[in-house]
Amino acid sequence: MLLRWFILLLIYRYLFVLAKNINYDSQHQVPILPPKTVAPGYTVQEELVKHYENGLEIPLKIQLDQSVYGKPIHELIVYVDYETKDRIHVKIVDKDHQQPIVPDSPMGVPRPSVLPVYTRNYEFQYTSTPSFGFQVVRKLDDHILFDTTDTSLVFEDQYLELTTHVPEEANIYGFGETTAPFRRTHNTTAMFTTGPHTPYGANVYGHHPFYIEIREGKAHGAMLLNAHGTDVVLDKGSITWKTIGGILDFYIFIPRDTEPDSVIRSYTDVIGNPVMPALWTLGWHQCRYGLKNVTEVEQVLDQYKEHQIPLETMWLDIDYMDQWKSFTLDPINYPKDKIIDLRNRLHQNDQHLVTILEPAFGAYPDYSAYRYGQELDIFMKNPDGSEYQGLVWPGYTAFTDSWHPNAPTFWNKQVGDWMQEIQPDGVWLDMNEPYSHCLGSCGTGRPAEEGIPLMQRPNNERETKEEHDERKKVLDEMVRMYSKDTRNLLYPGYKIHNYFGDLSEQTVAMSTLHHGDIPHYDLHSLYGHAQVYLVYQALLNHNKTERPFILTRSSFAGTGKYASHWTGDISSVWSSLRSSIPGILNFQLFGIPQTGADICGFLDEATEELCTRWHALGAFYPFARNHVARTSKPHYPYNWESTAEATRRALAIRYTLIPYLYTLFEEAHSTGLGPWRPLIFRFRKQEALLDNDRQVLIGDSLLLSPVLDQGTTTVDAQFPMGQVWYDWYTNALDVDTTQSSEVVTKTLDAPLEHIPLHIRGGSILPLKTTPHLVLKETIATPYTFLIALDQKGTASGTLFIDDGHTIEPELTTYYKLEFKDGKLEATGGFDYPNPEPLSTIKVLGKQVNDWSHATYDSTNFSLSKQQGIVVLENINIPLKKEFTIQFY
Repeated sequence: MLLRWFILLLIYRYLFVLAKNINYDSQHQVPILPPKTVAPGYTVQEELVKHYENGLEIPLKIQLDQSVYGKPIHELIVYVDYETKDRIHVKIVDKDHQQPIVPDSPMGVPRPSVLPVYTRNYEFQYTSTPSFGFQVVRKLDDHILFDTTDTSLVFEDQYLELTTHVPEEANIYGFGETTAPFRRTHNTTAMFTTGPHTPYGANVYGHHPFYIEIREGKAHGAMLLNAHGTDVVLDKGSITWKTIGGILDFYIFIPRDTEPDSVIRSYTDVIGNPVMPALWTLGWHQCRYGLKNVTEVEQVLDQYKEHQIPLETMWLDIDYMDQWKSFTLDPINYPKDKIIDLRNRLHQNDQHLVTILEPAFGAYPDYSAYRYGQELDIFMKNPDGSEYQGLVWPGYTAFTDSWHPNAPTFWNKQVGDWMQEIQPDGVWLDMNEPYSHCLGSCGTGRPAEEGIPLMQRPNNERETKEEHDERKKVLDEMVRMYSKDTRNLLYPGYKIHNYFGDLSEQTVAMSTLHHGDIPHYDLHSLYGHAQVYLVYQALLNHNKTERPFILTRSSFAGTGKYASHWTGDISSVWSSLRSSIPGILNFQLFGIPQTGADICGFLDEATEELCTRWHALGAFYPFARNHVARTSKPHYPYNWESTAEATRRALAIRYTLIPYLYTLFEEAHSTGLGPWRPLIFRFRKQEALLDNDRQVLIGDSLLLSPVLDQGTTTVDAQFPMGQVWYDWYTNALDVDTTQSSEVVTKTLDAPLEHIPLHIRGGSILPLKTTPHLVLKETIATPYTFLIALDQKGTASGTLFIDDGHTIEPELTTYYKLEFKDGKLEATGGFDYPNPEPLSTIKVLGKQVNDWSHATYDSTNFSLSKQQGIVVLENINIPLKKEFTIQFY
């Protein structure tokens, strides 16, 4: 009797604390728990714990059978694996292994193979009382980096929660995709792929559950490998994961050198290193949704040439399609012969063509791609077995199921035929969150063309309230009658902070079935990622030697192995210009380095000033493309002379920097480290840089300081301590912080057509001597080495050369460049045949003032000199072997 009363008292206390802390979401009127749930947790079954050489296995049993949001799972197992010296894997799973997980395959994340490790940078500890918790401790300084003790572990079929302690004002970077400052403060970030037009701070296209923390100048990181809808709550002193399915599968990264870059390398060791881009993709790209015909496309090409603005690639949005159906051509405005002529014109001018494709196919009986998909049975199904049909551009559409065994066959044929017929140089995957403009299977039983008039309504009227309410009833009834899943797929007990509310809004319904009767609920955030993989494989099957180029809107951890990304449908406002920097920096963390934002914005009207500033910044994006909606006026760089001039200047720098940028992308491909880098990651102990997301390092050598505010012609730029910085334009020493005890802020002049750019002392930049309007002509010019000396008179750099387009080039050249004591030494491997020669070397620094000559291979050269700069010209060194040049 006493035991019964004691248990009832515990339950009463638990419910009282729970109720006391509940508040309500004013928009949806659903209870939202505080950041950390009060729950009884789990007890360790100590007698069953197993210890291994490289980890342990900890059985857990629930302390109290009490539901928080779903059905409690009573018995768990914690698998702890010491995978590498800097990576520990802590996986908490249901004992019966019934909870769905991220597939261990390219359609999810292939788990890395591991070997026994005998030294590691961390220790794992756990507590048994009052409930299970664990800590991961860095051996270097005994800092507890991941700590779930004294917090509640919740593990239910549709709600899992785990909290780790962090400092009250933690320096957290990552978690997304969302629009937010680079350093994340106290907020809730939803991770659930969804479509465009979401406000600041809301979830959008990608799902990346990874973060880096910098604590006392030292970095570590963690990932929760889970694709279900998730809230990450950053509160004072804690990070709490709240996810609505799957398991708690944590990878924690603790590099010995505590460098943020090393955390990224360790993370990409798990998810896969980024794809190596073809060199042409580093050029300037142009797109416009709303080009009515091929003639208008050609007019854009003519205007670029007339205004002498570089253009590498022309993109075709859905305008070219027949009734917006993928793998078709509008026979009137974009007939095949005109498209072929356009492609030939581009290729003859050493330019490129990219076309858009989508994962939803109009349900037209005479549409060959749709018929073929039906023959292969690769479209998603309703719970009653009928074909699920949503609403996208072609009208009512069926959605491909990437997990169907026939899906590779479908994509191989459709992509292969398209590449054979049109021969574009790359593909652009849009709307692949997946996105749908109606609730539920609104097109089932209706002709596809009935959906087209709906698509022509204004955005906010495509589905009236009456239509929406009726479709909700149909969807609910379909699930009630036919779904065999015991979970509440449409309305789980915990409602993540998804911008559109219910999970099935503006996408495929969560009850829709993939092959094997797997509900979309369990695969939603993997949908675009899986499509990217299949299209990548289809491109490889079509051409096994050329590097595929794919641009995707939706992404997951590991998508960067196959594709690049742009940040979607942003507005033409100054806040979008500013937020583009942290948005791109985030994807350098996420392993998708070739990322950019629509330059000048996609929606609304861009002013001349905004567009000019944006082109100057966008010319340095890892992926640089101008793109605008058909509902907005075009904002081509030649629309205003100030914009044209700013674009010409900035792109001349970009094209000059192509060898340096290409070398950075090879580094990303090899190590995971992206070309854009936040200042705090390079100078992690300088706390004044923690919140700086208005400047960016390009590699470790260039500091970009753009104007990001209206009506401003100066920039208050931060310069880290212990460095010398040279102005790119004058090559003069501009800022010297070697004697400074704090970060230096300097006001830089930045008239409308100018973007400040500085070279860090200690850098050797490989450049091309003469920028042209296309990259092929630029690459054909000789090399220039720009050597910017640090305060000690030293500098270093690298240069990677290959053919720029094959997947596995047989012959490459990799130079390691070192400058010390007036001597430049170039060493490495030199297999690439016939690289362009090195014609010019420019050395910047106080140390050069006494030099007048240089020797190379027994030949004496005179130097061109001015204060702090010497130039060695017309040397024509063949880059086929190591060499030494002495300055004196």
